[in-house]
Amino acid sequence: MIPIDSIFVYPIDSTLQARENKEHNVQMTQRISQTIRLARTRRLIIAALLSGLAGIWLGEAAAQKIRIAMPAKSMTFLNFYVGDKFGIYKGEGFEVSLEVIKPDVGVAGMVAGEIDYTSAIGTAMRAAATGVPTKAAMFTMDRVVVYMYSKPAIKSIEELKGGKTVASTGLVSTPTYAAKAMARAHGLNPDRDLTFVFTGDAGNSLTSLLSGATDVAMLSMPFNVKAEEMGFRNLGNAVDYLQTPFAGLGVTDARIKTNPAQVERMIRATLKSVEFTRDPANQEKVVGLLMDEFKLERKAATTALRDIVKAFSKDGTTSDEAVKTEIKDIRESAKIKAEVPVSQVVDYKLLEEVLAEMKR
Repeated sequence: MIPIDSIFVYPIDSTLQARENKEHNVQMTQRISQTIRLARTRRLIIAALLSGLAGIWLGEAAAQKIRIAMPAKSMTFLNFYVGDKFGIYKGEGFEVSLEVIKPDVGVAGMVAGEIDYTSAIGTAMRAAATGVPTKAAMFTMDRVVVYMYSKPAIKSIEELKGGKTVASTGLVSTPTYAAKAMARAHGLNPDRDLTFVFTGDAGNSLTSLLSGATDVAMLSMPFNVKAEEMGFRNLGNAVDYLQTPFAGLGVTDARIKTNPAQVERMIRATLKSVEFTRDPANQEKVVGLLMDEFKLERKAATTALRDIVKAFSKDGTTSDEAVKTEIKDIRESAKIKAEVPVSQVVDYKLLEEVLAEMKR
């Protein structure tokens, strides 16, 4: 006989069952909510990480490192320091490194791909005239701001006749060209009456004059201010003797061909830097930079800025006549017999595109 309790179906307490169902549903809802919250948190963390990585990647892509060769830390290249200091190059996506390198070494570095641009535009043009694949992409200065300083005993350029020694940055550098032009203007034959000592940069030229190793030194700013303070005599400023490309942006033919977008951005940033420096509204900022970077008193910094602005190119170009005069001197110095067309040393194509874009 089967026990009755083994087949008896006990009645279910409906109230108790409802309570258990409710508690079960609450627990399920809590677990689902917790799962959703965890999933959302994970998504937020992943999104934040991805966003951070993307930001880092974009930042690195935007801040492209660019090396610019500078023949000296000189106020001649003030607009480059202004562009770096006030974020103008950064605004075009560049992190620029302004590196003092001998002019010829800077050009060689560009051709080798180790340097991106040079501000020593005269040297870049001279290299181009001799067959090196470089071009002047634009000019920041088209008047030469180089001062001729001498020992106090020498009172005029005429007194340099007879083989006086002149410290300059290099054989085919702009200061050397300026010294020859100034000597010719005073009736001297620079090849016969001047003996050049090449120092590599303007700072070394000043040291040469100070030590007595040379009679004269060709000095860019701020070295002229220091020479004045030390009691050396100012025989003149090349800006009064000639108009010629003096500073700018030199680049290789290869970069113009393979990366024109980068060159355009560099040209645009450099034009903006020149305009920022020239704008009277920014005078206090620029004078402050001169005082900090070049250790000048306010009066000297203000005077220097005035002279620099006078020498700035109007729109990144210079006259064909000035370029032809430069080419003529290059041919004479380097003893080049063949004709050198302007197009061999200057390429305005990308500059013209940038200027047209900026006018729109």
